[in-house]
Amino acid sequence: MTDRRETVRRFEPYADHLAFVVSDAEATDGVFDGDTWDKADDSWRIAVERHCIVVGTARHDYVPATLTLRDTPPSAEPLDSLDHVVEADVSLPSGRVALTGATELPNEVEPVLLAPGHYRVRVAYAQTARRPVNYNADGPGDHLEYQLTMWPTSTEVGVQVMKQGASLWAY
Repeated sequence: MTDRRETVRRFEPYADHLAFVVSDAEATDGVFDGDTWDKADDSWRIAVERHCIVVGTARHDYVPATLTLRDTPPSAEPLDSLDHVVEADVSLPSGRVALTGATELPNEVEPVLLAPGHYRVRVAYAQTARRPVNYNADGPGDHLEYQLTMWPTSTEVGVQVMKQGASLWAY
């Protein structure tokens, strides 16, 4: 990737079990398993393994998600319009990223290609009028868009909550 380049992809994963997963499509260890949520702090609204980030959702439904790949970290910007913002590290050695429902396998979706390496991921939760094609109009839960921004990094920082949401609805 060249300096300041950005690629945006839109997804509508089925958030079965109130979650979807962003993972290295070829990793077999350090991925989402039955203990992943047990290791997470509820305030994060995400769970992290070496090769994946599990995003807790407000709905058990199809949800709108945006993945933005950048060459550099996003500039400091006000977070006022967002409900919750958290950052975490993920290792993507294959350079193939899969965005799946919690019970979907990475080989069941078309991967997003990027340079293999270590990445920082910002997950922002934002109110939205956008509705996925197959969403359940009668289903409970806030309609949020899950905005993921990913950029390469050489350092591990761990999970950092940049803005804490008002409630712990996600689990």
